[in-house]
Amino acid sequence: MVTKLYPWQKNVWQQWQQLIVNDRLPHAILCAMPDGTGRDALVQYLSNTLLCLTQGIEPCGFCHSCDLVESGNHPDLHWIRPEIEGKSISVDQIRQCNSWALESSQFNAKRMIVIEPAEKMTESAANALLKTLEAPPKNCQFVLLAESPHHLLPTIRSRCQVWYQPEISGEVIEQWLGETEKLKVSKQSITLNGYLPLAVKSFYQDKKQSAHQLLLSSFDNCVKSSFCYTSDVVKSLIKLEDEGLCWLSYLLSDIHKRQLGIMTTWVHCDEKETIERLAVSISVDTVYKQYLSLNTLRQQINVHSGLNKELLLTQWLFEFIGE
Repeated sequence: MVTKLYPWQKNVWQQWQQLIVNDRLPHAILCAMPDGTGRDALVQYLSNTLLCLTQGIEPCGFCHSCDLVESGNHPDLHWIRPEIEGKSISVDQIRQCNSWALESSQFNAKRMIVIEPAEKMTESAANALLKTLEAPPKNCQFVLLAESPHHLLPTIRSRCQVWYQPEISGEVIEQWLGETEKLKVSKQSITLNGYLPLAVKSFYQDKKQSAHQLLLSSFDNCVKSSFCYTSDVVKSLIKLEDEGLCWLSYLLSDIHKRQLGIMTTWVHCDEKETIERLAVSISVDTVYKQYLSLNTLRQQINVHSGLNKELLLTQWLFEFIGE
């Protein structure tokens, strides 16, 4: 069965269809879209359409080409990803990609090359791709997926037509998860996950709401004990990794907003009682200072592997004392 589009992708898809009809689809597309929007499905659907033997504006779902795309075995469709998760896309991978771009199609149609995430290309890899984008082979479609397009070389961006995911409303996310997953989601969970539908879905299906509540409870108890009991907070943060640090950063931001009298735009809109209590327990200056310190710590941990996270997080918690 052909991969289906998500409801919030219809607008972009209709514009792509118009470009296909008019034979004006650019040779290189940059999808500057967060991973949690289902960008893979959108590009998979484009691949289905362009490689389908009917050569229409929708994949037929029945031809041999459609079957091969869905099974991940189409000889004219190549996905370029880091060979090891979290690592870079190497220049050798892009050289292979350039070689595929010059080959003849196995089905006398287009060739598709998808690079994800494009911002993970090394500088050498990006320069190797640039040479191909400057003189694109005929009937070869490049699609670059990037959550942080500003990390790409400006010359790469300038040779791609950039597409963004239109803003997705909370109502659309609620309706989609209610209809497809029978989930009743809260506004807090949607905001907490950056209005990314697939992230909200994962938040519920992977029981992350329990981990989130445990982290908030542990931090609340830590404050009550004048930061004498830090181990539960540290354990939660190490287990949750960057997601837990992000949640705690949101919590400190909400506390600071309450201290400044800002009663709206809280991420933790369902945790008013906890925020009220913490806003009184910790000084305004301390909350702000530790909020900035936490975000700096997040960046250090994400950039540098091998750091003693337990020590750094414990130290950060103890810095609340005496402020």
